[in-house]
Amino acid sequence: MASGTNDFNGNGARDGFSMMELLLVIVILGIVATFAGPSISRIVRHNRTNSAATVITADLQNAFAVAARQREPVRIVADAATKSYEFRDRATGKVIRIRSFYGDTSEYRLTSLVFTPDTIDVFPSGVSSSWLVVDMANGDYARRITASTAGFIRMVPK
Repeated sequence: MASGTNDFNGNGARDGFSMMELLLVIVILGIVATFAGPSISRIVRHNRTNSAATVITADLQNAFAVAARQREPVRIVADAATKSYEFRDRATGKVIRIRSFYGDTSEYRLTSLVFTPDTIDVFPSGVSSSWLVVDMANGDYARRITASTAGFIRMVPK
């Protein structure tokens, strides 16, 4: 018989892994997953919260731009219970944009989203009726966005 054509190597042992070797690898992978799981979960929560903060910051900047472009005041109304907000034309009440961060269907899965105050007006001149503070969290990780009356919007750690 030619060498290399059978299932056995030269000293009669089978090629491959023994059951003990496979179990050892599975146990090691389980131990690594146990230690890595919480870290990965924390990273995902931080990433979701930072992504939501980036979206809200861009939306607030957009509200100031829309007010200036349309030469009409824009009202920002937030609802902490539904973790959502909407931009409306202040004169007509027509909804310009709605954004929701609520529930399992949301990619951000925020556990809280609070606007203080919950309603402000943005005027075409680039100023708003009051300061705005937006606090958001996903579990133990939180971010804050501030918007001055002059339209300066900053994202800061909370």
